[in-house]
Amino acid sequence: MTKLHACLFGAGEMATIHARNLISDPRVDLRYIVDPATDRAEALARACNARAVSADEAFADPDIDAYLIASPPRSHADYLDRAAATRAYVFCEKPIDHDIARIRACMARLKGREDRVQLGFNRRFDAHFLRLKQAIAAGQIGRVEQVLIISRDPEAPEVAGFIHSSGLLKETAIHDFDLIRWLLEDEPAELYVMADALINPAYLTVGQIDTTTTTLRMAKGTHVTVLNSLRASFGYDQRIEVLGALGQVSVGNVVESQMVLSTAAGIRSEKPLWNYPQRYAAAYRAEILSFVDCVVHRRPVTPNAFDGLWASLISEAAILSMTSHAPVRVEAAG
Repeated sequence: MTKLHACLFGAGEMATIHARNLISDPRVDLRYIVDPATDRAEALARACNARAVSADEAFADPDIDAYLIASPPRSHADYLDRAAATRAYVFCEKPIDHDIARIRACMARLKGREDRVQLGFNRRFDAHFLRLKQAIAAGQIGRVEQVLIISRDPEAPEVAGFIHSSGLLKETAIHDFDLIRWLLEDEPAELYVMADALINPAYLTVGQIDTTTTTLRMAKGTHVTVLNSLRASFGYDQRIEVLGALGQVSVGNVVESQMVLSTAAGIRSEKPLWNYPQRYAAAYRAEILSFVDCVVHRRPVTPNAFDGLWASLISEAAILSMTSHAPVRVEAAG
């Protein structure tokens, strides 16, 4: 393959990040941008030396090797369904869809090609989390007993901006649910969720919450706690601590600078990076380069469509636990 011909669905913030990473790779020809907001699509297309086209035109091109879906979540499954009828690889932002039945229907159409559909769980490609996983896999802390994942956004959105969201558990915590499976190479057996609107009680008027505490028991017995919040006034709070029989391994926040000022008045260090494009910039690039490598060399991708289904099943169980105020068994993906 001399050039990988790609099409990108979406022209928003996430799509723009992926577009920049794609065009930085000399193996890639980003041919099309598809977005119903024509002005936005054309602006991104001009910046990438691509063309803004309709979905029909994009899917009609037999030379496309890869479709990348970074459009709003409710459009993901529709685009995946159409991509299933082509020979192309697909990169799809999470989730596949907000409805489990719709995800399973989409998986049925992808049968036999699940390992050619990569899900956008970028945290698997973060260098800090990779080192942490390596330490666990190498047995450096022994059998894992407890895991704590902290994932907090810096600023909660206005109520009006949250109306069409599928919520904290399906759109944010889904990253953490995938991270648990990947780090421990294990599946959750049951979970329990406490959820509230502690930051902005008005979220309840649109059926949303802003603060969750999720406890999970994994199949091998490990206890996991995931803390999610839409507000951390000091920055994007992304930490992991793993306790094993022989010790502990952890990843702290990535800060704006390594500078530490020490005086008689005290010791002052820098705050964490402010948002996800800053904190995970390198991970976003690494995941796209990994996808491109798989397409070029015709290799299976990871994380794949099955990983997307698993993460959504955990999110679905979390919603059920939240609404029933009871522990819930997690449905198997198989």
